[in-house]
Amino acid sequence: MPLSFTIGGTTLAEADLATHMVGAVKNIFATMVFIDDIEDSYPLDKPVSHFTCSISGMIGLGGDCSGMVGIHIPEELAREVTASMLGMEVDEIEGDGDVHDAMGELTNMLAGEVKMIFSARGMSVCLSTPSVISGKEYSVEVVSSGAAVVVPFNRGEHRFLATLQLEGS
Repeated sequence: MPLSFTIGGTTLAEADLATHMVGAVKNIFATMVFIDDIEDSYPLDKPVSHFTCSISGMIGLGGDCSGMVGIHIPEELAREVTASMLGMEVDEIEGDGDVHDAMGELTNMLAGEVKMIFSARGMSVCLSTPSVISGKEYSVEVVSSGAAVVVPFNRGEHRFLATLQLEGS
């Protein structure tokens, strides 16, 4: 049975949200990151909440809909993305500051795209400031009674996730 979300009297199908997220991520990567060789592999074959050697950017949603937008990306790919965004070589990046800033901005761009889905349906949505976490091993758990749309992407040997968690009504 297809999953759908009802928020403020508006019903959104999981597949439609996933399709929008795929288009948004590919557009952001092509136009802002200058990387156009990513492929989506939706739907996700198994749930993922545990990450190793990764960076996660997250932005909360508030207003007429409540939830979270996230990007979870391996450190090596995050460094490649950062270098491409900044017009640098990977080995020119010193420390984690630029990488965390770039992942926060990447998440912000995706959250803006997600916000447009709801705004187009007359819903008011506010975005929080991006939060970025990283580490050799960590878990991300969203405490919610809602459901999630998780879209996996691949670039070469790297796999990353774009996520949308929504509180349903």
